[in-house]
Amino acid sequence: MSGAVAMGVVLAVVTACSGSSSPGNTAGGPVSGTPGATPSASGSTLPSTAASASPGATPGATGTPAAGHTVSTGPGSKPPGRPTGFTQAGTYDYDIDGTATTRLGTQKLNSTDTLKVDPPKGSLQKSTQESQQGHRDTTLASKSGGLFVVDINIQQSSFKEDFKPVGTALYFPGDYHVGSAWHWVARSTDGKYRLDVTSKISASTNITIHGKTMPTVVIDSVMRFTGNSLDLTDNQRDWVSTAYALIVKEHLDTHGTIAGFKYSSQETRTIRSTTPTSS
Repeated sequence: MSGAVAMGVVLAVVTACSGSSSPGNTAGGPVSGTPGATPSASGSTLPSTAASASPGATPGATGTPAAGHTVSTGPGSKPPGRPTGFTQAGTYDYDIDGTATTRLGTQKLNSTDTLKVDPPKGSLQKSTQESQQGHRDTTLASKSGGLFVVDINIQQSSFKEDFKPVGTALYFPGDYHVGSAWHWVARSTDGKYRLDVTSKISASTNITIHGKTMPTVVIDSVMRFTGNSLDLTDNQRDWVSTAYALIVKEHLDTHGTIAGFKYSSQETRTIRSTTPTSS
C-alpha cells in the first residue's frame, strides 16, 4: 500500500532542517515540496494501510481497484474489501496545503507532492516520494500477517539517513478492523535517530475527493522522531482506500523542537486521482 502514513514527522524534520537555514525554503513541507510515505504505510508506503493477502499479488488495471478486491458495503462488513497490500505502479500527485512555523516565522505551504510506486518484486514493493528538496524511498514486504517495514531511506542535502526496523515492524495488519492498533519502531543505521509509530483504525467512512466518493478506513497515528537535537511529535490522520491501496487524504499536526528551536506545522495532503498519471 502506498502513501506517507506515519512518515509525516520524518518529512517535517527533513524540510525543517533545511528550511531553518534558508528563508526561501518551504520549511515544514513534506519531502516533495512538502512520507512520508508516508506513513503515514506510506510509500508502496503506507504505514497506514493496506492489508496484505498473498505475496506476489499484482495490482489491478489502471483506474480500477487492485486485483482480488471486492467492494462490500453491507452492515458490519469490512470497508472496502480485501487488499493485496500492493499499490498499482505509477505516479500519483498530492496537493499540499497548510502552514509551518520555525524560528524564521510562519510560512504558507502550497505545493505538490509526487509519489512514484514501482511494480512489485516478489513480496516487496518500493515507492519514492519526491520534491525539489530530495526524496524518500520506502520498501514494504507483503506477508500473511500484513505489510511490514523493510527500509526507509531519506536523501536530502541536509539530511541523509537510512532507517531499518527494530525487530518486526508491522506497517498495517492483514486482519484489520475498526479498533485495530499496532506499534513499530525504526532506527537510523548510524544510530542517530529513532522513529516510534503507534497507529489505530478509528473508523470507516466514505470520503469525496475531487467529486469521486469512495469508502475509506480512518487511521490515527502518533509518531515521535528523536535524536541528534531533534524531538518532534506528529499527530496524523489518514483516510485510506484499501481498494486502491492508497492514502487519498491525510492531515498532519507536528510540533516539537529542532536544535533547541520550536517548530510546528499543520498540513493537509489530498490525492488528485487514484489513477496514476504514468506507469
